Amino acid sequence: MDFPDTLRCSACGDPITGAGYLPAAALDDGYDPHPADAVCDACGFNDVGMMGCAPELNDVTGPGPADVLLYVRTTADGVEIVDKKA
Repeated sequence: MDFPDTLRCSACGDPITGAGYLPAAALDDGYDPHPADAVCDACGFNDVGMMGCAPELNDVTGPGPADVLLYVRTTADGVEIVDKKA
């Protein structure tokens, strides 16, 4: 599972410098992230989700290999998983 050091929001194009959502495929030993479909926290709640609700996986990415939506936080050490939504 190789997480990128930085993420960019697929909705607004800004770098994700705090928290955000990252679609991924669940593997036996972790996750295979899809960074091209990441969304920042603000877009996840306001543009993609429904004003105050976390987005559904199919709101962030179309049908395909992603089967879990990871709530992540970017830190000085890289991307850290905070929670997940299957």
